[in-house]
Amino acid sequence: MDNINLNEIYNKCLEFIEQIKNPILKDCCKKIYSDYKDKLFNKPGTNTHHYYKGGLLYHIYCVTRNAITITNLYGNLDVDLDLIIFGSLTHDIGKTRDFNDFTDDESYIMSSGNSADLLGHSYEGAHIVETYLSNYDIDEQFKNQVIHMIGSHMNEYSEWGALVMPKMLEVTIISYADNIDSHLEPAHKILSLANKGEKYKIINAPREYYKSLNPYYNKK
Repeated sequence: MDNINLNEIYNKCLEFIEQIKNPILKDCCKKIYSDYKDKLFNKPGTNTHHYYKGGLLYHIYCVTRNAITITNLYGNLDVDLDLIIFGSLTHDIGKTRDFNDFTDDESYIMSSGNSADLLGHSYEGAHIVETYLSNYDIDEQFKNQVIHMIGSHMNEYSEWGALVMPKMLEVTIISYADNIDSHLEPAHKILSLANKGEKYKIINAPREYYKSLNPYYNKK
């Protein structure tokens, strides 16, 4: 997507990191973003959404923004914003091993013949985060809660799905934020090309949708 400045998006992710109060999670996230910066800048989200260079970084930014917004909308909800921010920022870090760098003529973007192809991005992401956290003096059970944010963010069992179903409300918020972005991002161009009243199909949507016939709806 031509109008996205990846350096600005990366810096906004660093600003999200600064909101984390737990010093271990903050430092860990900074190191992950430093070490994986080039990969985040070059990978697509998937071949069904954010399919462009840096799409992975932009998707992660949008999910984090969405998750923080959802949390703020329910201000009396006693959830851990540190887990939500850290989990959102790292939920798809495993895709840096799943996908090749983006190229315009690449029809199949998932890496083949390696562990990511066999294990999937939820496992790979959980493994990456666990490896980084092993360098800190962190409570074992809390470490498992942090890893749960990555391993369970898909909220379903499938080829792309969760290692275990969500068992914390924080990861459920991340899952909703993720689903919103992955569902709506591909709709931009498709919806703009559809006429009012027509059906249109988003790549990863479960069914076709109708475009509004409201006479006060000013779109095409």
